[in-house]
Amino acid sequence: MQKNLSEYLKNKFPEIEEHWGELHSLFISEKFQKGSTLLDEEDTATEIYIITNGALRLWHNDDGKDITLQFFFENQMVSSFESFYLGQPSGFSIEAIEDTEVLKLSKKDFDAIKVKYPEIESSITRFICERFIEYRNIFFSQIQHSPEQRYQELLSNDPIVLKRVPLHFVASFLGITPVSLSRIRNRN
Repeated sequence: MQKNLSEYLKNKFPEIEEHWGELHSLFISEKFQKGSTLLDEEDTATEIYIITNGALRLWHNDDGKDITLQFFFENQMVSSFESFYLGQPSGFSIEAIEDTEVLKLSKKDFDAIKVKYPEIESSITRFICERFIEYRNIFFSQIQHSPEQRYQELLSNDPIVLKRVPLHFVASFLGITPVSLSRIRNRN
């Protein structure tokens, strides 16, 4: 197992890392080309992905307007968790914004792990709560801060986004047009 992935699992899901020798065969490696869709909005999520190389974005289509909610990079886990967990249609799409390699875990195998190792439920619940707190923080930033302040927050807190993500997706994430983002970047 990659050292970074091992550290990720140890920090986020120590119960899985502890049993990795038994569980690793359930995590299937798959590659996606840049621009590929891993999950379409309105489909039900049946897999969780851990990124081993590359980048993904979670986004929503609002009457033709692309709204990016979050970016994910190496050693991060992504799915439409509400859809995956509750078995309902997703309100989001997941797209590769770089050539990306993931380890994917099916819902069937996820449920089997939960049965065999019920102690992982608390880690999963904690992880989902952390995700919702992150979404809440993004939402509050969108309504409380100016576009320039949101850009500065991104620059300070998550500079990898500005290095690796196409600017039109960054603008979508910040809730502004690419032209506005260009102006803000030129002022800084």
